[in-house]
Amino acid sequence: MIKGSSFINRILNSRFFKEALVQGESMVVKDKIGLLRLIKTALQKVSELAEKSNLTVVKLLNHYIILFSQLIKAYVQGSYKKLPAITLVKIAAVMVYFISPFDFIPDVLPFIGFTDDLALVLWVGKSIKSELDEFEKQM
Repeated sequence: MIKGSSFINRILNSRFFKEALVQGESMVVKDKIGLLRLIKTALQKVSELAEKSNLTVVKLLNHYIILFSQLIKAYVQGSYKKLPAITLVKIAAVMVYFISPFDFIPDVLPFIGFTDDLALVLWVGKSIKSELDEFEKQM
């Protein structure tokens, strides 16, 4: 680990995220049904988190996972075509990472287990803000 590297950079450079990136890219390129299964699983997981907690961070996580899911669904259905492939790959990779119980900080750890998931979701949300804003305008 590089001294002084940010938390998000450590996650992005972890083998867990690299594996999620490969899976996400594979789904985008050749498995549209897999993308739909991915969003279903992610929505179930975030729904369970939201039921257990009323924390603002969980609400924020819930908001982004729902928005990412709507974006992927619109892309798969062909109703939204303005999405660059790299953006879709980022979203898919973060969603794969989010549903995985074994990642940089394992989800089984109480309270802190989804910190890395939240950091990644916020990172991708911030990095694709203009695309998300454009999508929300057309919803």
